[in-house]
Amino acid sequence: MKKAPISNELVREFVGAAHADLPKIQEMLEQEPGLLHAAMNWGGDDWETALGAASHVGRRDIAEWLLSKGARLDLFAAAMLGEFEIVKATLTKYPQLIHAAGPHGISLMQHAFMGGEQAREVIEYLKSLSKDEVNKGMIVVENRIEVKAGFGVGVIERFRTPKSVHTFPGFVRMDVLHSTNESGNEEVRVCTTWEKEEDFQAWSNSDSFRHAHAKRAEAAASRSEEEAANNPILGNKVTIYQVAVTHLPQAAVQV
Repeated sequence: MKKAPISNELVREFVGAAHADLPKIQEMLEQEPGLLHAAMNWGGDDWETALGAASHVGRRDIAEWLLSKGARLDLFAAAMLGEFEIVKATLTKYPQLIHAAGPHGISLMQHAFMGGEQAREVIEYLKSLSKDEVNKGMIVVENRIEVKAGFGVGVIERFRTPKSVHTFPGFVRMDVLHSTNESGNEEVRVCTTWEKEEDFQAWSNSDSFRHAHAKRAEAAASRSEEEAANNPILGNKVTIYQVAVTHLPQAAVQV
């Protein structure tokens, strides 16, 4: 007899818990082994497995436990875990994957940074592959959030009060941009400027970042399917830009 598919609500709860709660996912997997390979689509083709969740927040303990149970190792988890030979062999064969994006658009380099000192060899290797030396100089990190029409102002309100990110060394400024795209949905682009990428990585490795992300994941996981369907946020994508040229105000040139 064919087994019924796992509900989206259960997958959402499992993947959300995998960001921070090892005992919970251990209990859930014992009750439903099929969750090990299940992936949640958070919207906008943003797919995330439990292993992917643990990897991009640097939870080595959760990632290693999932792998011990047979989870499928991917390039992003390998980068976070500091599996240098795996990362090097993969990128040697498929060099374009250095630009691949993981869950929520998080880069391969960001996953490696979340691995800390144990991923140092991977970090240095990824830096060496960057012809443009992307880890030097000022950067802008853009989080593009797509929301249903009429809900953009509500999302913007979340960013009106300064958060902990504003206190971190290397933080330059935050700009929150608002527009409507060609599909009729609203877009809120949260852009933070940093003196160098290492400053941004230090913040994203901080306890406050991990805690905030885990809380958002847990909140998303606790929503019912109906609440998830009514969620105004359709998806988001994170992009890191190197600042190539800057012009500051100056007096008009006399001719």
